[in-house]
Amino acid sequence: PRDVFARLDFDLKNLSPAHYNPNFGEGLAELIRIAYTHLDNALRYILLIPPDEKGIRRFCLWALGMAILTLRRILSQRDFCSGQQVKISRRSVKMTILISNITTRSNTSLRFLFFLLTRGLYKV
Repeated sequence: PRDVFARLDFDLKNLSPAHYNPNFGEGLAELIRIAYTHLDNALRYILLIPPDEKGIRRFCLWALGMAILTLRRILSQRDFCSGQQVKISRRSVKMTILISNITTRSNTSLRFLFFLLTRGLYKV
């Protein structure tokens, strides 16, 4: 991602936890939009897996759900200094697994959940 930040005249060597730089924030926003595109592609891939293949779909959905929640945490705390600050909670992991398990077979439900959970990610 160095090229993203270089275009915005920010050198990652100058990243400092004590000082937030708006150019860094813009670069991070661009990376979040790119990540959203990849998450959307991941959902499309998962929906191609036959609904009867519950185990495979569930496994993929867990990873997708946790990635979305982590990205939302990063978005809400762009000046984070360590991974601990944006790490999702155990409760969030459990809820991701539970909701994924309930909605595994329903493409409509999965699309709707994706829409709800990623609303702010593509508008950054």
